[in-house]
Amino acid sequence: MKKLLSFLLCAVMAFSVISGTVFTAGTFDVSITSEAADYNKTMLPYCYRKLTDEEKLAYLKIRTAFIDHKKSVDIEIPVETADKLINILMFADSMTSFNVPVGDSSIEYYYYENTMTTSSMMFSYVYSKKNYDLLIQKADKAADKIISKFTDKTTDYEKIKIIHDYIIDKTEYFNNNANSSIYDALVKGNAKCDGYAHAFDYVCAKAGIRSCEAYGTARNENGSSEAHVWNKVYYNKKWYNVDVTWDDPVDNLKENKSYKYFMISDRAISATHTQEDKGFYVPAAKSEDADYYKKYGFYAKTLNEAKTIFADKAAEAAKKGRSSVTVRFSDEELYNSAVKCFEETNDMFSILERASKKAGGTIIDDGCLYEADNSCSYTYTIYFYFKGSKLSDYYSDVKQLDSGTFDFLKELGLKTE
Repeated sequence: MKKLLSFLLCAVMAFSVISGTVFTAGTFDVSITSEAADYNKTMLPYCYRKLTDEEKLAYLKIRTAFIDHKKSVDIEIPVETADKLINILMFADSMTSFNVPVGDSSIEYYYYENTMTTSSMMFSYVYSKKNYDLLIQKADKAADKIISKFTDKTTDYEKIKIIHDYIIDKTEYFNNNANSSIYDALVKGNAKCDGYAHAFDYVCAKAGIRSCEAYGTARNENGSSEAHVWNKVYYNKKWYNVDVTWDDPVDNLKENKSYKYFMISDRAISATHTQEDKGFYVPAAKSEDADYYKKYGFYAKTLNEAKTIFADKAAEAAKKGRSSVTVRFSDEELYNSAVKCFEETNDMFSILERASKKAGGTIIDDGCLYEADNSCSYTYTIYFYFKGSKLSDYYSDVKQLDSGTFDFLKELGLKTE
């Protein structure tokens, strides 16, 4: 008997709803070396490398049919394998996942109940073939624009950072009930977390950098968990987490780029993120060697070291026209001691005074604003201000400032117009 199984996709994060029992995958009587030449291998997801030859061939056949906007494809594979490959198509492949409709029977297949093998697979789409091709073409040009910033001297770490920074600078977080694409992030400039992650993965792949997407949940500032997507990237023979979405805060500050979730380990990110198993390979990120704050000297192991870093880095930032510094602390105990010190003593005023002298007296040393974050990163950020500057130099919309902040900054001497 032939039965129908449907896959449903929910808005970010889409989760496949599969009924029935999981069965052991069989083997296929096919060869990947000959038939595969006819299939679309453009920008394949990293997890494709970890498939068996038989699974690779099956995925290429399904993927090519989907990219070509076929209504269906005849394919005979074990049901368990079909489920795995459909999950890759819906979640891991930046060329296909955004074109799977939300809230409908997006992908269906018929299978034989006696052998538990599929006979055919049916697809539905968000975009027409013409619009899909145009979308990919424009996104591809945007990706090339990012890569054009690389030179022969650009290191792999710097390439990863350039991609991270460009997406943050270009894209604003936009929440709706549809899936986001590489086009939404790189061209339109607004996307949800899946769009951020697809864009990062896509540009990395074009740049020859191994990366993949990780799916699961993340705990927001209110303590509730929500579905989320982020990335993992391969650097110097080790894997690291990168969450471009969470490094792009939704706030009123003009200078708001963060590196709290850039090149961090599974241990670090697990404080807020929980990765879920979608049935395909996602590498472990065990190393903490490439942490941004360690690499660029914003990492403190003692309180005195933190004070020196704040003063020196604030002066360096001021000379470049920037007005914030973030320091990551080595552990929770040191972080708590630093927060207590900065908030209960006059040490921060001394730091600002030292920084101002090093920067030529341009920094207001009577006060600053700060942000303490112990969610996973143990970071402390200070926002300082320049003499003779205006509120609009720092904030996108001055009217959004609460009265307490507005009065404090006005008292520091910032101009309101």
